[in-house]
Amino acid sequence: MNSLERIINAINFEEIDRIPVIPQLTYAAAKWMNKTVTDGSDNLNLQYESLAHAYRECHYDGIYAGWEGSFNLLANAMGAELKYSDENPPSVAVPPVKNQEDLELIIEKNRNSGINFVKTEGIEINIELIKKLKSNFKDVAILSYLPGPFTYVGVITGVTQLMLNVIRKPDFIKTAMDLVYDFILHFGKLKIDAGADFITIADPSSSSTMISPKNFKEFGYPMVKKLITDLKKHSKEIMIGIHICGNTKPILDLLENLDIEFFELDSLVPIADARNILKNTCIVGNIAPADLTQKSSSELKEIYNECLRNINGKGYILSSGCEIAYGTPIENLKEMAIASKNYHI
Repeated sequence: MNSLERIINAINFEEIDRIPVIPQLTYAAAKWMNKTVTDGSDNLNLQYESLAHAYRECHYDGIYAGWEGSFNLLANAMGAELKYSDENPPSVAVPPVKNQEDLELIIEKNRNSGINFVKTEGIEINIELIKKLKSNFKDVAILSYLPGPFTYVGVITGVTQLMLNVIRKPDFIKTAMDLVYDFILHFGKLKIDAGADFITIADPSSSSTMISPKNFKEFGYPMVKKLITDLKKHSKEIMIGIHICGNTKPILDLLENLDIEFFELDSLVPIADARNILKNTCIVGNIAPADLTQKSSSELKEIYNECLRNINGKGYILSSGCEIAYGTPIENLKEMAIASKNYHI
């Protein structure tokens, strides 16, 4: 059984030879090439070589084809300036949208230049990265992140403003999500056409740590549901998951009703609790990235084994609860893969 088959079977709750492993690793792979995150920005070859090197060293089952973050790539394509860091992914320097007029001007400008506005250098590199990884690792799962509309509106308006607008200007948020939706969908289609096996919709601002379940049901949930439907209309083969950071226990029942194949679970929610609700959805996670950076090898072995024991076999992929941090020892990811191989299901 190869890695891609193993992951597909795990997602479908079918027989597997072992629990698959996919650390949520993108930009942090630069460290193991003695490079900074900034070195890899706009550098297809370095992104590819870093991710390929990490995979070959650690022998896990899937590669996340990303670097700067899908939110930042899309915001930059729509005109936002990015600020860069040697040890963290870039971020939007100044949110470009202060009101609906700002957003409408940006949308109109990009529509006038055609939907292929995403043919900017950063996004072109991301699409080429997917192609190159899939071409060279055909039997390995290639995953790629896509912005959730609710969180993306927070990227271009500012997260604080997004939270305020949930209360003060809910109609603006809904209008903004409608306006940016086509661009997010097009970005997703490009990723699928490039060869991504799995799309992960990242919607961290929908976390119950940030908004109430009622707010999620009103804002994030309907747009994510629509996005999933439209992506699956584009490709019958694509498998889709969701990543939401923080505490998601209050909304897991809603996620179970979405047409998703997997959910990336953060470390704040015990796996056993999540499995009691997500009975038909593959769970991916949920090792805390801080533990991967700070814990000893022996401590991590016990953490890995605890996850494996608590999930009861099928419908599970061992992973981090969020993106791996720059500076994480590569040995700790090697141990994650070894733990899975040594665990008998």
